[in-house]
Amino acid sequence: MINRALPLLAAAWLPAALLAQGRLDAILETKRFHEPGKGELVDVNIAVVGGSAIWEMDARGFQHAQVEAVTTVERNGTIVDFRKAMVHSPDRADTLQGDFTFQERFLLQPGEYVVTTSLRDALSADTTHTFMETPLVVPARDGGVSLSDILFTRAGSEGKDIVPFAGAYFPKETTALRLYAEAYGTLGKLGPGGEFLADIRIEQYEAGKVAGGFRHVQRMRADTVVPLALEFGIGTLPSGNYELAIELRDRRDSLLARRTQFFQRNNPVTYDPTRIAAGDIGPNFTDAYTDADTLAEYLNSMRPIADELERKMIDDRAKDQRPDLMRQLMFTFWHNRNPEDPEGAWKRYKDVVDYVDRTFGCRNMRGYQSDQGYVYLRYGAPNTVVDRSNETTAVPYMIWHYYRAGRYSDRRFVFQQQERSTTCWTLLTSDVPGELSNTRWLDMLVPGLSDAGVKRNEVLDNYNNPR
Repeated sequence: MINRALPLLAAAWLPAALLAQGRLDAILETKRFHEPGKGELVDVNIAVVGGSAIWEMDARGFQHAQVEAVTTVERNGTIVDFRKAMVHSPDRADTLQGDFTFQERFLLQPGEYVVTTSLRDALSADTTHTFMETPLVVPARDGGVSLSDILFTRAGSEGKDIVPFAGAYFPKETTALRLYAEAYGTLGKLGPGGEFLADIRIEQYEAGKVAGGFRHVQRMRADTVVPLALEFGIGTLPSGNYELAIELRDRRDSLLARRTQFFQRNNPVTYDPTRIAAGDIGPNFTDAYTDADTLAEYLNSMRPIADELERKMIDDRAKDQRPDLMRQLMFTFWHNRNPEDPEGAWKRYKDVVDYVDRTFGCRNMRGYQSDQGYVYLRYGAPNTVVDRSNETTAVPYMIWHYYRAGRYSDRRFVFQQQERSTTCWTLLTSDVPGELSNTRWLDMLVPGLSDAGVKRNEVLDNYNNPR
C-alpha cells in the first residue's frame, strides 16, 4: 500500500477556489481508499502555489515558506472531524519559490460530506484567509470487487517511495505519468490466489478510445488489497483531454470493476514556419477546402483554442491567403491534438463553433469573435451561470463559473452588457491567469452610490458562491 505519511512534493499545481480573496493560491484534492477492518480512508491533498506565498531566509541561508492550515469535514452542516497544522515548505537553497503540498487523512463512514480548508500565510502581516471547499461522497462498499480512486504520483526523493503528484495537468516538461490505485474484494470474488487482469490505459476523453499504444495489461492475483502502480512515458502524448482508465477483468474477460481519472496534457508541436510548404504533409481531409475565404474563416475560428505561436501563424496564413499553406496549417493544428483522427477532432470542434455562432454572435461579430464565444470555445460550457441580464439597479451582468477551466480549478468569468439594446456581452474580469483581470469590476457593475452597499454585497455573493 502507499506510504501516505510521507511529506509531499508538488510536481504540478492547479489553483482552487478563492471564496475569500486571500493571497495564497492552492488546490484542494481528495482521494478515497479503503482500510480493511477499519473503514474508508480519505486523503486530502492541499498544494500551495509557491509564488503566492511569502518566503524568508533563515540563518542557514535557506529559503522557506510557512502556512497555517485548518481542514474540516462537515456532514449536514455539522463538523465531524478536523485537522490543524502549521505547514512548512521544503528548504530551498535557490531563489525559486517552488510549490509545496501537505496532506491530511480522515477515516469516515459512508455518506455525503463537505471538505473545507482555510489557509493563512504565517509569514505575512495580512490576516486574510484563503478558503477552499469541495463536496465529498464516500461510497458504501458492498463486498464486491472495487477500485480506489486513481492517484497520480511521482517518485520519492530516493526513487523508491510513492508520493502524490498534485493536480491533473501534465505540461510538456513532464514526460512520465505515474499512477497508484488499490483493488479490493478480489479475494472474496476469486478465492485465494485467484487470477485476474488489470487493464490500464490512457483513453481519449472525447472518443473513449485508447490513445495510441498507451495500454498495459498486467496479470494479478487476488488478495485483501491489491496495489496497482504503473508508469507511462508520455513524451509523445499530444496535447488534449484524456482519461486514465483501470479495468479489472476475470479469466473469462468479464468486467469486474472500472475506474477513471481525467487529466490534461499540454505538449504542443514546435512549428517551424519555413517547413510548412506545399506538399509537406500530403493528402488529408483539408483538401476538400479550396476557397481561401472559407479557409481563413476556419482558421480564425480556431484562434480561441490556439497557443500564442499558433495564433501568430493563423494570422499570417489568413493574411497571405494561400490555400495550400492554410490547409497545411489546419491539418497540422488538428493532427497535433488528435493524431489518430484529426478530421473527427475538427468536425467536433466545428459543431461547437456553429453553436457559438448561433448563441453568442452579435452585430457584425461572429460568435467565436465575441468574448462569451471565446470563453465557451476555450474552456467549454460553464458549470453554473448567474444571469442578471434584467438588472435595473446595476449594470446587467453574468457570472460563468467553471469547476475546471483549462489547467485551473474553480474559476470565474464576469461579463457585462454595456448597451441594453444589443445582445453583446463584454468580458469584465476573470480569475483565470492570462485572461483579463480587472480589480475595479465590482465598482463598474455597481457605481458608488450612497445606497449601493446592499447591491454590491449581492453581486459579490453571486461571485463567491455561484449557484
